[in-house]
Amino acid sequence: MKYIKLFENFDLSNKVSLYCGHSIEYKKGKTEENKYKSSKDKMYQIASCSKFITSLVVAKLYELNKLDYDTDINTYLKKWKCKTKGITLRHLLTHTSGSSDGNGFLGMEPAVKYKQDLQLNIDIITGNSYSKPFNITETPGKKFIYSGAGFQVIQQVLEEITGERLHKLMQNYVFNPIDMKSSTARLLYDKHNYKLADMNGLYRIHPETAAAGVWMSCNDLLSLGKDLIKGYNDDESKILKQETIKMITKGEHPKWEKDDENWGLGMFVSQKYGKKLFGHNGANYAYGMDFYCIPENEEIYIRMYNYNPIYRERLNKDISKFILQPKPPGYYKNKTPE
Repeated sequence: MKYIKLFENFDLSNKVSLYCGHSIEYKKGKTEENKYKSSKDKMYQIASCSKFITSLVVAKLYELNKLDYDTDINTYLKKWKCKTKGITLRHLLTHTSGSSDGNGFLGMEPAVKYKQDLQLNIDIITGNSYSKPFNITETPGKKFIYSGAGFQVIQQVLEEITGERLHKLMQNYVFNPIDMKSSTARLLYDKHNYKLADMNGLYRIHPETAAAGVWMSCNDLLSLGKDLIKGYNDDESKILKQETIKMITKGEHPKWEKDDENWGLGMFVSQKYGKKLFGHNGANYAYGMDFYCIPENEEIYIRMYNYNPIYRERLNKDISKFILQPKPPGYYKNKTPE
């Protein structure tokens, strides 16, 4: 199959940097929000925060006894096999499988329709699409190397053991239980009723569902954060059990504990100021976002925006039109693990 890698055919004649944005600060039942040319149901690509959503699906299937975090993934795989034995979901979720792919996915031309199936995902994993392959060059479990392709391996596991596409699993196990109507991981080629934050069609298609393929509204992400906080504090989540939420938000890397910042089972976690924080951020060609929850304080911080990449150098200044203060502990810190 031939894959078209990049494209630059957008109408950007309006010469603006920030197209639209939405931010929310939630504290113990009180919500403050700012919108810039946005609305409650306008959907943004959440880019790498898709990994956070994927981790919730993994956790749900763990609760349903469909998989285990520490089983060799080849036990689950039939249509594609990992060449290295002993790789587990725990390795993949914590970016310690040893893959040196470094992905980051740039996206595909939306005018060309791709079938959201196992073969496309295998092409992504093996490097036969447009990105680097899942390629283990380090000893598994020894080193943190951020791996987008590793999450596509997770997708392969989930889809093979369930017989369902990951976008349907997300819909069934995450979006539907808390009535998130402005969220999807479908490839949005055909006519649909979603309100997308795009600038004259400015977006790329990301068939890498697990790593980068989810669209959500800011308000839907707020609903998800509220549910997880209720689950963490009071075992009242509609998605996961309290013990599961606490398990996946626990730091997995012993060497980082002295720094109070860590990586859980598919998400960033921190206790820098003595209070648990978990979440994820995301950025791609034309979208950026952040999502963090502090359960003890019942606090949630979210921002989403869509921008013109040609004028990216002006973006930080323009984002100030809608970003709220203050930011949660460790918000701007970008620690590289040992």
